[in-house]
Amino acid sequence: MVRQQRAVRSRKAILRAAARVVDRHGLTAATIARVSVEAGLSKGAIYFHFADKNALASALEQEAARALDKMAAARTCRPDPAPAPALTTMVETTRELARALTDDVVVRAGFQVSCDRAEGGEPVLRRRLSCLLVGLLEEARRDGSLAPGAAVDDIVVCVVAITVGIQMLARQRGAAPVNSRVLELFWRVTLPELAPGPPPTHQKPRTQDGEGSGPEGGSVTGDAPDNL
Repeated sequence: MVRQQRAVRSRKAILRAAARVVDRHGLTAATIARVSVEAGLSKGAIYFHFADKNALASALEQEAARALDKMAAARTCRPDPAPAPALTTMVETTRELARALTDDVVVRAGFQVSCDRAEGGEPVLRRRLSCLLVGLLEEARRDGSLAPGAAVDDIVVCVVAITVGIQMLARQRGAAPVNSRVLELFWRVTLPELAPGPPPTHQKPRTQDGEGSGPEGGSVTGDAPDNL
């Protein structure tokens, strides 16, 4: 049992060391020798857990995939009999992913590995994220939390683009506040267009004295719907 626990700790230490190396240098330059120095372990100890660099890279990608799967499962596992609207869940999922990409170097490196392996194609994790977002948006369409005219594909492209930017910014020091502001600004601008609201009311022409022709001389336009 003690030996197994030590092996588990050693494997986690190697993964985190590899993640830091990938985060700094990218997958191509992330050699086993560099990981060995970063982990403070011999190359033999690394090969004991991972057959080669490709296996180590796959493990990082799988860790990031598990993080995405956990976010996807959070809604279905929630005991609340009245779950939050799916659009709200999507927004919270993007916030959770932004935190993971900013704070968890293993998740961030997993996404980097996925990008580096794609060789110009669509990265596996980016495609997986897109599927998660499409599922939530389709559910939002069904539960009425998404505006009828909202284009799911366009929303997904925008959210994935924001995620890529957050992933890149997160490699810089002090990125957490910046990433949080970027994401919140994006949702502040975007959500009013995605959430269903009252039909627009046409404002009647103003009189020469500048007063509106609605009741009490005030504006007759409806209030904007609350953001999620």
